[in-house]
Amino acid sequence: MPSHLGTNIEIYLIMMISLLKVMVLANKREAILEVLRSVMDHTWGLPGCLGCACYEEQKNDGTMLYMEQWETKEDLYRHIQSDLYHRVISAMELSVAKPDIRFFEISKSMGMELIENLRKELRLPEPSLRG
Repeated sequence: MPSHLGTNIEIYLIMMISLLKVMVLANKREAILEVLRSVMDHTWGLPGCLGCACYEEQKNDGTMLYMEQWETKEDLYRHIQSDLYHRVISAMELSVAKPDIRFFEISKSMGMELIENLRKELRLPEPSLRG
């Protein structure tokens, strides 16, 4: 850490993200999807849940990504300690390779302003997105 910043920096957590990557055989794909969908159906209503989703790689290699977003560490930790999370662990156990699970503490979030500012620096046309 640069010395001019000192050591008393407060980091404000704005969300937690959990990412699980599993490799599945074609004959286990539906079973894992069913498990993860059931978790998602119950997770959406939990206090602190900002969202969850399941994605598959387009290259059809059996890779699935399961993501959850939480307001606080405590919300995520409570979820991990719940009976519901045992289903996520069950999905991990169906992976043919060692599952990759990561937990991210997000302290800053940026949107279109980042793209606009960076493109302005290079004098590139700004995106004209409507919405």
